[in-house]
Amino acid sequence: MRARDLKLPLVPLLVASAIGGFAASPAIAGAASPVRVVARAVKKPLTTKPARTTITVTNTGKRPVSGLTLAVTARKGVQVTLAGAKRGKPARRLPALKARKRVRVGVSLRRARGGPARGTLTVKVTRGGGRTVAKGRLSFGAPARATPREPSKPTPPANPNTLEGRYFWGSRYTLSGIEQNTLWFTGPNLVHVAETGSAWPTCTAVSETCKSYSYDAASGQLTIDGKPATLAGRRLELDGDSYREFGFPSAGARWDTRLTYSNSTGVCPLFCSYYTENITFMPDGNFVRDSVSSGSGPVVDWAVVPPDSKGTYEIRADRTLRFAFADGRERIETVGLYLNDDGTLQAPGEGVVLGGDGYFDIRD
Repeated sequence: MRARDLKLPLVPLLVASAIGGFAASPAIAGAASPVRVVARAVKKPLTTKPARTTITVTNTGKRPVSGLTLAVTARKGVQVTLAGAKRGKPARRLPALKARKRVRVGVSLRRARGGPARGTLTVKVTRGGGRTVAKGRLSFGAPARATPREPSKPTPPANPNTLEGRYFWGSRYTLSGIEQNTLWFTGPNLVHVAETGSAWPTCTAVSETCKSYSYDAASGQLTIDGKPATLAGRRLELDGDSYREFGFPSAGARWDTRLTYSNSTGVCPLFCSYYTENITFMPDGNFVRDSVSSGSGPVVDWAVVPPDSKGTYEIRADRTLRFAFADGRERIETVGLYLNDDGTLQAPGEGVVLGGDGYFDIRD
């Protein structure tokens, strides 16, 4: 668990709530919207003939959502026709969405005289009195790019008696949260045993985070830091802990999934702080992130829900994932995906490790 998981405003909240000799639950700082909107891009440049695509609105929450309106912002020179909308109106009401359900709405774009052949339109979902609960982009005329294909199998090392370049990760439940463990074999005889963070580390000598190992493929004998280990296919056992092997997505890969990381600290459930982060990856390269920090204790329970953050993501050739936030911030994490027994990559929803933390699609 990294520093970002521990930045919880526990002390100020407890102090503020205990003033006057009574305990009160602090107010939640804003509510994260469960509504997500994704528009499928029109790849070809617009012409005077209608180009059809779809917009998908999803309720990712656990409760029904009603009173939604979908709108596509008009742009000079582009005529928008939204299925189910009144004639000439690029907006329409949506049916109530049950928990974890979605609705697809057809839309067609046509270039008017002198209008642009390429560009983007803003797609917005509002609720109630016009409050925006989701926003996205509908691009048109973007040059088509070949979809990167995932490698069928990882490239084996030149020397079969080394595990160089192989990456294993595992986790186990403890009283104070989930303990996550990493084995990143950086060379023929050294393995990195700590979180990989924002860049894949290199070991040059034995240290606190780099341990020696030896491996004989013929006999199957593996020793890590002087301790015997067992390697069977994509699974590794060391000192009572289990690890699974991970591979690496291709540069430029895009995902369509919602991943969740959740953990806790303290002596749960007596004195416990919880942290949950959700990241929705969209196939157009955009993402939406939301998080919840909460805690329990002898005086007061508390929760903080900051506003959603959005931006674009990029899976890079150096096996890292870069988040570029709309406010100018960036976040870079090493990235790995579970491997099947035959060495092919599993779908992102089955499990992604970012910098040492495990993210999973936990939706029903």
